Amino acid sequence: MLVREYELFMMHDNENISDMFSRFTMIINSLKNLGKSYPNQELVRKIFRCLPRSWTPKVTTIEEAKDLSTLLLEQLLESSKKEEPTCYECKKSGHFKSDCPNIKKKEKFNKEQPKKKKSFVATWDDSDSSSSDEESGEEVANIAFMEIEEEEEDEVNFSFDELQEAYENLFDEFKNVCLKNKSLKKDVISMSKENENLKNENSNYINEIEILNVSLKF
Repeated sequence: MLVREYELFMMHDNENISDMFSRFTMIINSLKNLGKSYPNQELVRKIFRCLPRSWTPKVTTIEEAKDLSTLLLEQLLESSKKEEPTCYECKKSGHFKSDCPNIKKKEKFNKEQPKKKKSFVATWDDSDSSSSDEESGEEVANIAFMEIEEEEEDEVNFSFDELQEAYENLFDEFKNVCLKNKSLKKDVISMSKENENLKNENSNYINEIEILNVSLKF
């Protein structure tokens, strides 16, 4: 159960680095008590894989500057906390303004308002069914007009600064993807070299086996 929890471990949405490290440490400590431990380098790489895409440049920098086999989780935590983004909307760490849950709640609220108004209009119209057709028609027309005006007022108009920030966030994501691609290309080159070395070793072993077989015949 704990091994599977370790294998499926991921950073939660809107979770900060400290909370994520606390959950991770609790899991690996529980596994250690049961006799299951992992090399430090594997634990560090596991943390890297759990981080969101916005961390890709920082991860690449750490991989190139540090020896992952000796980098302790405590050191990684301190470095990560210094690099953790701060939201300018709610002033909390762990996410950018574009991912702020407060903004998402506001957007959801604005989307639900027109639906509530329409439901209110329909109920009002049904309750007045006993009045004359002419009066009912005028009331519905007036309410519909009010509803349209209110919905127009609820439309979200983004400022230049908000659009600029959205553009910068998208551009940052683009750069992160490029850096991740660069890192993956390095991994491919490294694995290709390792594969070539293994082929050469295998060829040497085959030659040694053939030599031994020949010597055994004599």
